[in-house]
Amino acid sequence: MITLTDSSYPFEFIGISKTGADKYQLDTLIYRFRSSKSFHEYEVHVERYVESLCCVKFFDTSSIHGIGRFSQLSDTFEPRTIFRTVANIALDVHSRYPLSSFCFIGAADNRDSPDGAQTRRYRVYKAYIRRLAIEELFELVFFDQQSFVLLANRKAVTDIDCYSMRLLQFL
Repeated sequence: MITLTDSSYPFEFIGISKTGADKYQLDTLIYRFRSSKSFHEYEVHVERYVESLCCVKFFDTSSIHGIGRFSQLSDTFEPRTIFRTVANIALDVHSRYPLSSFCFIGAADNRDSPDGAQTRRYRVYKAYIRRLAIEELFELVFFDQQSFVLLANRKAVTDIDCYSMRLLQFL
């Protein structure tokens, strides 16, 4: 498996859930990791959709049943290590499903504009993903109005514009 860096937290694969599956969503792969700095535990959900798309979502498990758990801030001040861990989880999924493309949606919080365009999280994800040096595997596409980052698999996606438009229809 390709990893981005060793400065991430160890993670474990928990299992596959069919909860929420529908005509677009196939299943959800669930991972978990614990911060050795803050001791917070995080859960990562990789929702697998048709067209080999995986939407990566993560949250602090202290808010597991909370409404808007993907929008809450943990205030642990360790985003780089958490992002590296989440990126390594995405690469683990890529090793399981080599034709997968990935998306990250920057959920809005109470300090973002109501229209959801270019949320603060989206801007952070966009900057971080640009630094990953994964262009040999993925073409990076940024949708500022939707706060949506797409990593299109270069082996699977031949027409990025067509693929992007189809994805926006069901996300």
